Formats: sequence, C-alpha cells, structure tokens
Amino acid sequence: MARWSKKIENSISIASREVHNQDFLEAFFDSEVYIPHNEKEEEEFGDFSLVISSMALLIYVATAGKEISETVKKRIISDLIYQLEQRPYEFVKLTKFGQQENEIVTNVFERMKDDYENKKTNLDNIIRIIDMVYKNNTAKRLYLLRLCFYCAYADNHLGADEHERILEVAKKLGIYKSEIKRIHQEVVNELGI
Repeated sequence: MARWSKKIENSISIASREVHNQDFLEAFFDSEVYIPHNEKEEEEFGDFSLVISSMALLIYVATAGKEISETVKKRIISDLIYQLEQRPYEFVKLTKFGQQENEIVTNVFERMKDDYENKKTNLDNIIRIIDMVYKNNTAKRLYLLRLCFYCAYADNHLGADEHERILEVAKKLGIYKSEIKRIHQEVVNELGI
C-alpha cells in the first residue's frame, strides 16, 4: 500500500505545469490543486504538507552560503524521511516511504532547489504557507525547527550561516528562545555531537 495516492502525484504535476512566476509551494497550495474530499485524503494532505514544508525549510538552511551538492541532497532527503518515519503518528496511520514516495520527494526537492536558485521563493513565502497549512499548531512548528537542526548537522558541524538561518526560521515561526535552545540541545544529544 502506498503512503500517498496517485492524486498527490497528479497534483504535483499540475502544480509544476501551472507555475508562471510562482514557486512550487505557491502553485501547490494557492491554486488548490489538491483538495481533500475525505478523512484519508485529509491525512494524506497533512502528511504531504509536512514533507514539503520541511523540505522548503531544509533547503533554505542547507543553502546558507553554499551550493547543495549531490551528497548533501541525498543526506537531506534521507534524513527527512528518517525523521518523519520516527513520529508515533507514522506507526499508527501511515505506511513507510516506498520507491514511489522517494521519487516524489526527490522530484519536489529538485523543483524547490530550482526555485531557490532562480530566486522564486523566499523564507517569508515558506512561512506564509506554513501559517496557512498549520495555523497555530505549535507541535508542527517545533518539529520543523528540529528538522532544521538535523539538516544543519548533516556534516556533524553547525556552521555560523546555518545557525543564523535556523534562528531566523525560528523567529518567523514564533518559537521562543528557550524552546530553540532546548531543541538544539536535544538534537546535539541525539546525534552524540
């Protein structure tokens, strides 16, 4: 059983074709190419929204003062998938990421990376989409920040540019300094750094 239905894949294709001066996130969410019609589709939409919101933030952090190499790309995708599969919700509601989902995530990554390189997207737009999708869900915001720290430590080092971007993300997400510090320390402890 696939994690996401063919409807998600078709919606990604439609959003990619409909883009003019928009970035992928705008095309997907603002044009409402995917509208859930039942509980299963709402769960699927929520899960996919978390994946692409996370992806957008991770690319933002990873591009701090540098190009994204193929190695960093693979690490971001594998870390993202790994971290998402660790959520308790995954065990109850969703199947693991399979080949189809990996291909979707990779295609979305390439699309978003192109948007960054062509200056079609920025952090304010990403936060606007997150606000639209998650409204006041503090747990999702903290989870997104945690993923940013994992991404930044992909090379076992938190660069000053990456740290600055993470703090910028946290501020725009409305996360308190005490929470930032706590999450940062938890990630360092979990990674054994």
